[in-house]
This record gives sequence, C-alpha cells and structure tokens, in this order.
Amino acid sequence: MPAKSNSTSQTQGNNSGSFSLDDGSRIAVIGGGPAGSFFSYFILQVASRSGMHLVVDIYERRDFATFGPTGCNMCGGVVNESLVQALSVEGIDLPPEVVQRGIDSFFFHSEKESVALYAPFHQMRIATVYRGAGPRGANGLKWRSFDGYLLELATKSGANLIGERVTDLVMNEGRPRVETKDGLSQPYDLVVGAIGVNTPSLELFEKLGTGYERPATRKTCNLEFKLGSSFITGRLGNSMHAFLLDLPKLDFAAIIPKGDYVTMCLIGDKITNDFVDSFVRNPVVSTYLSDSGEHDAAACRCAPLASLGNAVRPFGDRVVLLGDCGMARLNKDGIGSAYRVAKVAAITALFRGVSAGDFGKGYWPVCRTIVADNRYGRLIFKVVDVIKKSRLLTRAVMRMAREEQRKAGRQRWMSMVLWDMFTGSSPYREVFMRCLHPAFWGRLLGHIGASMLPSRGPVSEPVRGQEDNMDTSSLGRDYRTGDVIVREGEIGDCMYVILSGQAEVMRSTDGEDVRLAVLGKGDIVGEMSIFQKERRSATVRALTDMRIMTVDRKIFLKRVHEDPSFVFPILQKMSQRIRDLNAELAQLKSG
Repeated sequence: MPAKSNSTSQTQGNNSGSFSLDDGSRIAVIGGGPAGSFFSYFILQVASRSGMHLVVDIYERRDFATFGPTGCNMCGGVVNESLVQALSVEGIDLPPEVVQRGIDSFFFHSEKESVALYAPFHQMRIATVYRGAGPRGANGLKWRSFDGYLLELATKSGANLIGERVTDLVMNEGRPRVETKDGLSQPYDLVVGAIGVNTPSLELFEKLGTGYERPATRKTCNLEFKLGSSFITGRLGNSMHAFLLDLPKLDFAAIIPKGDYVTMCLIGDKITNDFVDSFVRNPVVSTYLSDSGEHDAAACRCAPLASLGNAVRPFGDRVVLLGDCGMARLNKDGIGSAYRVAKVAAITALFRGVSAGDFGKGYWPVCRTIVADNRYGRLIFKVVDVIKKSRLLTRAVMRMAREEQRKAGRQRWMSMVLWDMFTGSSPYREVFMRCLHPAFWGRLLGHIGASMLPSRGPVSEPVRGQEDNMDTSSLGRDYRTGDVIVREGEIGDCMYVILSGQAEVMRSTDGEDVRLAVLGKGDIVGEMSIFQKERRSATVRALTDMRIMTVDRKIFLKRVHEDPSFVFPILQKMSQRIRDLNAELAQLKSG
C-alpha cells in the first residue's frame, strides 16, 4: 500500500483570504492516476523554477504495484504518439520496463480485407502500458505500472503521498477541507479532483456547490488474454489491430499487444457479456487470439465506464477537476487529455490564481476546445458506423488506404484519416476537415467505382517482420555507431530527442569536418528547423549505438500554441549551449 504521509498534517496554508498561491500554499490532489500525477509534477516543477515552495498532498489509496483490478485504472493503456513526443521534450522518458510494447503500425480488419498503416519515420512512437502492475495472476513479471511511474515522478518532485480514502470535502471559512476515513482533516488552498468516473467520490465534488456535474458515460469492456510473447510477436507484431466489423452499437474494437498478454478493448453503447463473447468468437477476431480458433478464457476482465468528456463547470473557487471526471477526448487518448488539462490547470493555478474566474480564463478555454472537438468526433463515428454497414464502402476505404501505402511519395489521404482517427494523434476536427478536401473525395469515389468490380477474394497483409535484436519495449528508432542522424545542408521539418547513446555534432569547414559538440541522453538535435524551416547547419552522427525520438514540427507547434511553457526545456538546452560556447571562447582568448 502507499505509505501514509502525516508530515504536513498540522501545517496551515497562508492564503486564507487570497485566491493566489504563495510560498507555503497547500494543495490536495485527490486521485493519483495520470491527471493527478501530471498536475502535481508540473505545478511543483514550475513552482521550483519560480522560486516558490508549495505543499502538494496526493490522496491515493490504491497500490499500483498490485496485480489485477485492485491496482488498475481500467483502460486500454495506450500512450499515443503526440503524447510520447511531448513527454520526450518535457524530459519524461518512458523506461522499457514501463512500456509493454512499442507500436509502429496499425492494422485494420474488415470481414474480408486487412490493411496495414505504418507510423511516420518508421519509429515506435506509440506505447502500450499497464495502468496497474498487470493482469490478475501475472505475478513475477518485470514490468512496472505506468500510473505508478507517473506517481513516482510526482513524489520525487516533492509531492506527499497519503494512502487514505477521502470520505468528505467541506468548505470551511472559504477554504476546502479534506477529511479521510482514518480521521485526518486538513485545510487546503486548492483541491484538485482527478478521480475518473468509476468512483462514488464524485458525489463529494457535486455537493460542494460549485455547479459541477459529472460527465455522461458509456460502458466499455477490457479483457486480458495470455498468449505468450512468441505468438504475439509472430501474429500481431508491433501493431495494434482494429476491427471495422458491422456489429450494432460498437464504436471501437481493438487488440493491443503487451508483452505476454494482449488487451482487447471494446467501446460502444451495448457492450454486454453476450456481445463480448460473440465478438471474441468472430472468425476475423479469433485468428489473432490463437492458431486453432480456440483460446483460454480471459485472465482478467473489467467493464468500466468511459467518460464522454462533457462535464458541467469542472471548476470553482479553490476547486478544479481534471481528466475523465472533467474533460476528456471522446473514445480516445484519455491519458493525453489528462496531460493537456493537468498542465494547463497547474499553470493557471500558479500564475493566475485559484478562483472560479481564474480557472474560467486560463483552464476552461482548453476544456471548451475538447468539448467542441468531441462534437466532430461524434459525427465521425456516425460516418464510420455507416461505412461498416456497407460492404462496398468498407472495400473502397480499405483499397484506398492500401494503395496509398504501396505507392511511395503519394499523398496519403485515407491513411492519415484512419491513423489519426484511431490513434487519437490529431484532433477530430482536423480529421473531419481533411475528409472534406476535394482530392480526398475524388480518390475515394474512384475506389468506390473500382470496388464494384468482382472481388478476387479476401485480401490481407502479413505482419511486418521484426529484427531479432529489436527491443520491443523501447520507443523511438535505433541508430548504429556511425549512422548520420542529421546531414548538413538538408531541409528539416522535425527535431530529435536523444533517448540513449551519444552523438557528435560536425560542421564542414574548408573541406574538413570540425567537431562542435558531443551530445547525450536528453539532448535535443535539429531544433532550429522547428522554428525556422532552413537548411541544417551541421551534421549529427552517432558516436555509439543510439535510440532517438523524432518530434514532428506540426505536433510541436500545436503544443507551444496551447502551452507556451512547453518550449522551456528547449530554451534551457539552448541556454546551456550558449554558456558552453562562451566558456570555449574565453579559453581560446586566454590561450
């Protein structure tokens, strides 16, 4: 169980009348999942940069090192590529023991066809994780909980972990007070709710009188099947497998590979036990669970509620709600949503204040963006439902995506729509607007016509082979000693974060290569092309075997637009390089 911390139980905040946070201000975070941990981590990091000391208590009674439902936050456990890139820039590198498997491709399966879509830059930029230690009965595995890892980051940044159950929230003289089952009662300057939608604790926030109403929910189902690493690698590879099957009230269905297990995730309006059993027996699905079509029963099974991302007024004076109990993206990217809203809420609380008005100006605009985007998402899922009901339309979509994948250099209209739709890597609005482009429709109509011709039978694609020495639990891309990562003179539209290994920065001067610097883990390469689309000013070459994460210019600029503090780590790196350069110049002058 998490250790109880009473070190601050008698400490009083110093903000009884003000709605700003100052030295010694006290914050209670109820819930130690991603939203709560991200908020705690970022507010402590930014406060430290500002020379401010805050007391942050995280109330979380679950032990994320426990196997089975007791230590689990019950979700598919996918960290999408935009979040993986953002975390790498923030300096948060998901270690191999947290990543169950790196994903570099997505397979779509209909009743008759399959098509494979591969990640940009041929990198593993999607991570599959366990929110707890793993499925029931999986004792002894080496993996770590994703939620436990984030919680550890928060506590290492200075947060206190209190392993008690919160039983009541009350307002006392304008300040919230947290009361626990074991009799702890403490006042705070801010209370953060990060408790999801599968808990009765939401009632504590609804009765505070801030106007908060929990979001609508729908039923989901997650199942864990133990298939063995060899079967998973050979049959599923480093790919997520989504199913476009004409089944009533099913919005999303996927099999997600994780180490020795796979997670089957179903989202829809009528996910009953009978529906789940019939889905598992479907021939298109069962082939990815065993060679014979027969398989063992699920090792672990849960049916959590999923947020539809439309809470009413998830903030008030000294109160803010994050993640699924506040605002979340429809059907996708719950962890990414938690990261976005948690960081914005932390910066709002620190630099604007903790009144309802402050959160309305700093936090609510991001929530409103998610709400608006979810409207596009609902429309897109309705269109997908129409496509699934038509064998002709399904064939046309699959044909169009397959042709785009096979012809290098061609604009991948359908491929990117499917990729971003099902990975959650882009806003639904962006996906929807892409579908309105005349070129998209011209090509789709052509494939609808071609799909009317007699079919040659089922069309499927094999899972791409994997190198024997590839670490399936590492993200990014491998470079070998001597490989060129960036070449001087090339035009770049991305930058790179070094996850492991060393590289040298070389510049050609009078026909000779001059070493400018040696870079290592955490350093950033090629960042100037993000800000100015100009030719690379130097060559970067691997000095050792390396692992590198590519960060897309588009994803980076989106994050900076929403969160200007996102650029801070890069400014730190550039500042350090200028210091090092000044030191070298001083040595040259003194020599």
